[in-house]
Amino acid sequence: MRLSLSAYEMELVRKKLGREPTEAEWATIDALWSEHCSYKSSKVYLRSFPSTGERVVMGIEDWQDAGALDVGDGWAIVLKLESHNHPSAIDPFNGAATGVGGIIRDIISKGAVPIALLDMIRVGNLNKDRNRWLLKNIIKGIGFYGNSIGVPVVGGELSFDETYDDNPLVDVAGIGIVRKDKIVPSVAKQPGLRIVIVGLTGLDGLGGASFASRKLSGENEIGAVQIADPFAGKIVLDVTLAVADKVDAIKDLGGGGLVVGVTEMANGLGAVVDLDKVPLRVSDLTPEEILISETQERMLFAVKEEKVKEVCKEFEYYEYPCAEIGYFTEDSIVRFRYKGKDVVKLPSDLLLSPSLFMWDVKRPTKQVRERPEINIEEAIRKMLIHPDFVSKEWAYSQFDYEVGTSTVIKPGEADASVIVLPNQKLLAVKGDANPDLCEEDAYECGKYIVAETYRNLATVGAKGIGIVDHLQFGDPRKPEVYYTFVEALRGIAEAAKFFNTPVVGGKVSFHNENKEGKPIKPTPLVVMAGLVENKFLRPSVENGLSVVMLGLTRNELRGTFLTKLYGSFGDVPKVRLNEDLLASELIIQGINEGKVKFAKDVGRGGLVTALFPILIKDFGLEIQTRQIKTDAGDDLLVKLFSESSGRFVVLTDDPEWFIRNKKGVVASIIGKVNSESHVLKIDEKSLDLSQEVENYHHYLYKVIEND
Repeated sequence: MRLSLSAYEMELVRKKLGREPTEAEWATIDALWSEHCSYKSSKVYLRSFPSTGERVVMGIEDWQDAGALDVGDGWAIVLKLESHNHPSAIDPFNGAATGVGGIIRDIISKGAVPIALLDMIRVGNLNKDRNRWLLKNIIKGIGFYGNSIGVPVVGGELSFDETYDDNPLVDVAGIGIVRKDKIVPSVAKQPGLRIVIVGLTGLDGLGGASFASRKLSGENEIGAVQIADPFAGKIVLDVTLAVADKVDAIKDLGGGGLVVGVTEMANGLGAVVDLDKVPLRVSDLTPEEILISETQERMLFAVKEEKVKEVCKEFEYYEYPCAEIGYFTEDSIVRFRYKGKDVVKLPSDLLLSPSLFMWDVKRPTKQVRERPEINIEEAIRKMLIHPDFVSKEWAYSQFDYEVGTSTVIKPGEADASVIVLPNQKLLAVKGDANPDLCEEDAYECGKYIVAETYRNLATVGAKGIGIVDHLQFGDPRKPEVYYTFVEALRGIAEAAKFFNTPVVGGKVSFHNENKEGKPIKPTPLVVMAGLVENKFLRPSVENGLSVVMLGLTRNELRGTFLTKLYGSFGDVPKVRLNEDLLASELIIQGINEGKVKFAKDVGRGGLVTALFPILIKDFGLEIQTRQIKTDAGDDLLVKLFSESSGRFVVLTDDPEWFIRNKKGVVASIIGKVNSESHVLKIDEKSLDLSQEVENYHHYLYKVIEND
């Protein structure tokens, strides 16, 4: 058996128990103490996140499967963000599909109806056959599962970098809706409750939590990947919601399998589980295989004895396996029995109390070059044809994003997606990451991604109310990797507190490395939810509209997309959170007063990529760079490519309104929209970007479909 436990941890277990654990006990401890399940290298720092607030219904609590935020009128949204990075590197179709399935089960475990999904995907250079194969099958897997169960994929990200060649990142966020008084806990509150399992247990996903807690070996690890069955998942979804008011607790059987599900649901209580009663897909499974299998489409319920038959009857109607396999006890001992004998008998506090680690940190040294000579036109064209900035229609067209008829702003229409809730309020959601900036300065990056997500929501008229995060890094035992983790977390926590967007859940994913041990770029990710305060904005472009820029453009180029293309030089963007807040408030006010036709925050790529969505709609632009407010004088490179925060591009028919109502926000009229399709005129120089627009619309179709 391959364990992820260190020699130190194994010796600690022996000392606490006073004996050598059985093979089944080692498998149990390995799953619960895995990085994937225990957060042993991150929990100390995660406690710094702001996790409470007036809207927080359920935050970062032990063993709750998802967080919840109050959205008014007795309703709450349930949020969860997870990844399936390692499985997707081995079997991209099933890795991505089961990532969707796992998120759905986390949402329904709170008694919530899933209403939306977002997927954030990062793969390597598409010039490589394997990366094209990975991307094609990741998208197929997400579409296969989401479309089959009828939950719309309303937005996401698709980004490319060689750092993800061996280790793609596949993040999925789920959103559900539930009455606040109907939320179901994930932990059992009293002994005597019966443990009920639904679904068949097989050989797939064996040791998945341990697999996800070490680097990819390059060996055949397909057995650790779970297999997706969305049609069974649809039964689980519908029936779980039907019986939610008949059970005391619900938990998805995900990472770590049965041992983790039972122990976390017990949450300090004891449990007795008879493995002979677990419904099996494959006969003659060993006890260890039953314990740590991560077969999908399974749930665990804590049920009062008199309601067990009633609950199982609902599943049996669909001929779906449902069985009582044990009960919770007062003695805080977790027991798994097989053929009448205890194969696992371990104290709950041992299983739930792994050693917490704070590894050494070392600030990475950065190679900063002198600023090179850069041809402005070449840089514009080079950036606009990069796959990060092309249309992602190839991907989202494979998703049924309108199922349920709640999607108001669809993928690709704006900087954030908008869905309508049962109380008729509008919920905006967006996910953001910035690995290039994080590689340069993880602390500023942590602040930046929260601030950018907040700005993204403002562009559709929404104010952020809470976030979930996913912190994705290499091996935490490497001081430079751990330093970036600590700094990124510190930045996220500071910004989340400033914007009053508490962190209600999340995930940490370490050991994202290739088989040579090279880590990915640090890739923390946040997904923010917000409510439209009055009106929402569906962006539109018209000939003759004025271009207004909000915010001060600063000489901060290092860690930007420009330096990704031309090498690291200049200063790192310093995030001034108050500027992001004030500019976002002004955007929302402008939307509510009908002064905004189009709004986009200035983020990755700077002003050039913020203006490009106007050009792809067959309009042209005239920009007077001398009107751009900056601390860099006449430096055109800074004006066009700086990614300093707190800035927006707005199209309006009343530009003076922004000058009059700037409220401490720098506002300037920098140009006009015209009818010269695809022509960007910068001062006196006109660039025909027709080829770049053509590339925008067709790049992914050509590269992937002609593979």
